[in-house]
Amino acid sequence: MLVLMTACGGGGGRYGDYDDYAADADAAAEEARQAVYEDRGADSDGTGADASNVDAYDVEDGGNYVCTEDCAGHEAGFAWAQENDVTDASECGSDSMSFAEGCEAFAEERQEQADREAQEAAEQAAEDASYEADQEAEYEDDRSRLIDGRY
Repeated sequence: MLVLMTACGGGGGRYGDYDDYAADADAAAEEARQAVYEDRGADSDGTGADASNVDAYDVEDGGNYVCTEDCAGHEAGFAWAQENDVTDASECGSDSMSFAEGCEAFAEERQEQADREAQEAAEQAAEDASYEADQEAEYEDDRSRLIDGRY
């Protein structure tokens, strides 16, 4: 009897492969997620994406800063960074502290936007891959059914 059950897949019946389908869907989702991260130059958690993937003029100044006297230096630094397509805060250097802070704020905002876009695209790819894996599993499961839906 033991040999017979082993040969037939352990006797799981028609629900025996359900866990395999879920694992396949999860694996497909993670593979799709990591492919997007790799394409965007991000780490495996979606951070550190290539900031140049974000158009400089799509970056908006969130205004999350405190100006020392007035905000002109900060705004000028932000605008300069935008015009010069700055992708990293190390590219910001100035004798004016507020100018440098504005440039750095641009680089940080651009990086955050690149990470956010990479993570959103990765999650969409993961959902799509999981859905496709589920559809394949359903198709595989339905092949053994009779026309009236019985097995």
